[in-house]
Amino acid sequence: GAGHVEVLTSPFIDPTVFDAMGLASDDERRRTMSVVNPLESDRAALATTLLPSLVDIARRNLTRGTRDLSLSAVAQVSFRTDTTRGVEMLPVDRRPTPEEQETLRASLPVQPLHVATLYTGRREPDGHWGPGRDADALDAVEAARIVGRALGAEVVVRGVEHAPWHPGRCAEILVDGEVVGHAGELHPAACERLGLPARTCAAELDLTA
Repeated sequence: GAGHVEVLTSPFIDPTVFDAMGLASDDERRRTMSVVNPLESDRAALATTLLPSLVDIARRNLTRGTRDLSLSAVAQVSFRTDTTRGVEMLPVDRRPTPEEQETLRASLPVQPLHVATLYTGRREPDGHWGPGRDADALDAVEAARIVGRALGAEVVVRGVEHAPWHPGRCAEILVDGEVVGHAGELHPAACERLGLPARTCAAELDLTA
């Protein structure tokens, strides 16, 4: 309803994308888990953010001549915890004991539901209504506000530095004092390394939070 095209993201990523995004070595988004039998050998980790997949989709469209993109996606991400691990196969001829059930629950990652948007080129096209305009950081922030209104949550926007966003054009999104996401223009160096046009903008929010 807000003019975005919903896309399906991949649950798998190549962890080297975090270097291209400029994430710090201790960034929580690097807490990925490797898949034992990945569908693609170069994407053997479960995604902790929707942005890499949106970047892939944007690049695919850009190489095919579509430069004006307003993409959105809603999907789960997976964060490894201190107790996330592989477990032995349990017997199938009986119900798992309470202790085994607790072991299984403790072995699972945290999997919050995220929503993300990404913009390149024009956000509003030229037409009989007048000249269009390019997408900018405020479109990404407005996407966060739209999500807040849809959920009946009061969103607070505050300037911050947070990779891969531009340090002077990034906002953190807060609900009830808790940071639930970020929005703004991506850092020029990140855009170059990721193969995106300059001034690409994006937002990502934790819907579970």
